[in-house]
Amino acid sequence: MHHRGLPMILGDEMGLGKTLQTISLISHIKETCGYTGPSLVICPLSVLYSWCQEIEKHAPSLTYFRLHSSSSTQREIQKKTMSMESLKYDVIVTTYEMAKSQEIQNLISRLYFNYVVLDEGHVIKCTETQIAHAIRKIHSQNKLILTGTPLQNNLVELYGILNYMYPATFTSSEPFANCFDIGKNRVDADMLLKANKLLKMFMKRRLKVEVEKLMPKKIETKVRICMNVCACMYVCILNLE
Repeated sequence: MHHRGLPMILGDEMGLGKTLQTISLISHIKETCGYTGPSLVICPLSVLYSWCQEIEKHAPSLTYFRLHSSSSTQREIQKKTMSMESLKYDVIVTTYEMAKSQEIQNLISRLYFNYVVLDEGHVIKCTETQIAHAIRKIHSQNKLILTGTPLQNNLVELYGILNYMYPATFTSSEPFANCFDIGKNRVDADMLLKANKLLKMFMKRRLKVEVEKLMPKKIETKVRICMNVCACMYVCILNLE
C-alpha cells in the first residue's frame, strides 16, 4: 500500500505489534526509500510514552520529538522547537488532546508530514467531532490508521474512517446509513457483503490464532446468576454490617 501511495488501515488484534510494524515502516521509508522530514504519530495519552520507548528500543536511529506537556511554559518551548527544527526529526509523537487544541492545530497545519499515523484511529469515526475536523487539516503524503476495532456500531462509522483516507471518493455517508440501521430493523445483506470486500482492499487484519498456532484456545465460561438472589444477599450483607 505504501509503494502504491494509498492510505491504509492496520487492523491487527491487540498484542500483535501494530506499534512495532509502524516504526518499521517509518524506518523503511527513511533508510530504504530515502525520505527526509518527519512523520506524525497521534495517539491516546495512555500510550504516548510507550511510543517513545518503542522507538528508542527498536529503532534508535530514528530521531523523535514528544509534542506534549501539561505546562504552558514547556508547550511554548515545544512550539518554538517544532517551528524551527521540525525537519530534524523523523517522528513527531503527540496526543489527540494536543492535536485538537487551537495552538497546536495552527502549528502542525503549516507543516507537511511523510505519514500521519492515527493510533486507535477509530476516534475519528464521527466526522463532526473536534478531533475529526482537526485531523483533516493536517497535510501529509500518506495516512495510516491503527485500530483493533475498525467496525464497532454501524457502517456510518466506517464511512468516517474511509472519508478521512479517501475524501474525494467517499463523499456521502447516506449509502452506508441506508444499508444498516438496527434501530429501523433495516439490514441490507448484499451491501454488507460489499462493505466487507471494500474494507479488505484497504485493511490488513490478523488474529492471534492466525499468528501464534501454539496459543491455547480461549475458554469462555458463562455464569448465570439470579438477580433477585443477589439483591437478597446484598440486603443481608447490609443488615450484618
